[in-house]
Amino acid sequence: MQDTRHSQLKMGLIFPLFLTGVAILAGRLYHVQITNHDHLVELARRQSNSTTTLPASRGTIFDRNGEALALSLETPSIFVDPGIAAVPARIRTWLPKVLNVPRAEFKRFLVSNPDITSRVDDPTLARVVEVTRRLADELNTPEEMLLRRLDAAIEARLAAAARKASPVVGIPEAKLRKLLATKERRFVWVKRQVGAECAGQIKKLKIRGLCVKQEQTRRAARGLCIGQWLGFVGAEGRGLEGIERVEERRLRGTDGVARLAHDGRGKRIANSADPTVPPRHGSNLYLTIDRRIQEIIDGELDATFEEFAPVSVSAIAIEPSTGRILAMSSRPGLDVSEMSTLSREELLLRMRNHPAQSTYEYGSTFKPFVAAAAIELGLVTPDSKIHCENGVWAYRSRRLRDHHGYGLLTVTDVIVHSSNIGIGKIGVMLGGQRLRRYVLLYHFGQRYGVGLPAEEPGKVTSARKWNYFTTTSVPMGHEITGTPLQLVSAFSSLVNGGRLMQPYLLEAVENPNTGDITRRSPLELRRVISEATSAKMRKILAQVVQRGTAKVLRDAKYPIGGKTGTAQKIDPAGGYSQNKYIASFIGFAPVDEPSICVLVMADEPKGGRYYGGQVAAPAVGRIIEKTLALLQSAPEAPVRRGGDGTTVMAGAQ
Repeated sequence: MQDTRHSQLKMGLIFPLFLTGVAILAGRLYHVQITNHDHLVELARRQSNSTTTLPASRGTIFDRNGEALALSLETPSIFVDPGIAAVPARIRTWLPKVLNVPRAEFKRFLVSNPDITSRVDDPTLARVVEVTRRLADELNTPEEMLLRRLDAAIEARLAAAARKASPVVGIPEAKLRKLLATKERRFVWVKRQVGAECAGQIKKLKIRGLCVKQEQTRRAARGLCIGQWLGFVGAEGRGLEGIERVEERRLRGTDGVARLAHDGRGKRIANSADPTVPPRHGSNLYLTIDRRIQEIIDGELDATFEEFAPVSVSAIAIEPSTGRILAMSSRPGLDVSEMSTLSREELLLRMRNHPAQSTYEYGSTFKPFVAAAAIELGLVTPDSKIHCENGVWAYRSRRLRDHHGYGLLTVTDVIVHSSNIGIGKIGVMLGGQRLRRYVLLYHFGQRYGVGLPAEEPGKVTSARKWNYFTTTSVPMGHEITGTPLQLVSAFSSLVNGGRLMQPYLLEAVENPNTGDITRRSPLELRRVISEATSAKMRKILAQVVQRGTAKVLRDAKYPIGGKTGTAQKIDPAGGYSQNKYIASFIGFAPVDEPSICVLVMADEPKGGRYYGGQVAAPAVGRIIEKTLALLQSAPEAPVRRGGDGTTVMAGAQ
């Protein structure tokens, strides 16, 4: 009986406790499953999943034969997470030691404060500071004292790390120490684009927080001075100049995003990457540039620059029938692979793309355009005679002079001997209105839009200001300025059958994500002269080489035609300089069916030789000879297969 009452008493005490426990558990379950359900699900999702960026590759820039001119490579760079570098990975032993707190006390502190376990097991500087403050409060110890001890230990730790890593990364110890202690940031670059050996040594040091990250680095073809038009990419992977900047949208691509799964301890589960948004890699660009021809031009410009020491020397080669720019360069040149060795001032000087950005008065290289217009209109024939007044001609209030006194010259000989008086009289035959119309038909004074930044349009005198003086000046290449690109493009129309072609650099765009290739066709802007007039001009220009101002090339392997130019530079004080010249020669070959047109222009050549036939013509002859030998022995460029039709611009005439 007594046992029964005792059992009932126990049950009377235990059952309420049991009901209370069930109620507490039910309440907790309700809180977890109902009230806080969405929050906890999201928290679990974030703890078990994370996202990472899948970087897109920047497109490669190729020449027309598939040779890479600029490509992106994976290169190791070194960065530091100062929040991690300041403290070791395991602080259960380190922290009580540096704080001078008995380990037993520290263990009791952790047991009584289970909410800080995560901070201890995954320590950062901020978390360790928080633990230290909590510990000071728990032990009733002055917080400032413990924090001073912590700061001293961190200082010693970072100093040791800087001492070990400094000789490896090549950064002074004091500077590296400062980078490691950048408290306000969790990511700091230490050194970008290091070698594989340096990256390997950093990994071997096993300094917590000092890490190696693979990033894309742009590499341009070495040994080519193409930086002025190719441009370059900055440290953040964006194009800053040239084609790299103009075609940034196509080249850049779009990064993707991958979701990663983690286990209960936060470690990544192997092979768990799920690319929810795959990267879209940047497009590959195929240019009209031929690296082999570029190397030829680079070599000739180096030789000309060394021999004549001009302020600058430029060259551009074009395919007359299509407008494809085969090569383009100038000196001082810019090899992108050597940019890091240049001062800011030197870099700015070398970055100027003279063929598209520098304008000058063309001088005698402009004379064939005026002769072609007069022949096209039936005002003269190549054999028409013009009296050149024995070297001096007074036209209204101005006087024109020739270097030599000529009498009667045919139109052909006016060009062959480069008579100012003869071409001035042809200009008067045309009249100001028709002459200006043809100047504009040749596209002078207008940009071509070849896909290069800062392309200059040049200058043509307005109709309102055009007068008789202009009508006799322009035929000599005065009172008109333009770029080498404009001159070689217009000159091509004189010899390719009379068609003005749009010059261009971008041949094709390849989408690496789909494999699709979009090619462009040559674009005819307009017809400026007839095929018959073009044929006559080719014969006239061939005579310039055979017996005129460019006869230095008459024994060339391939029949060459062209025109020399020796233009006096404008004196800032007024008028024309008597000792500063621009020497140029524009040539094409073969004469009957031109496949290349080349211009070389030297600004202020030194050494007593300044005529275009002396300075520029030999370089053009060598470029043409080497290029034609190369093209005749080389197979067709692969990117150009599949048709080469020409598009005529709507409304062209």
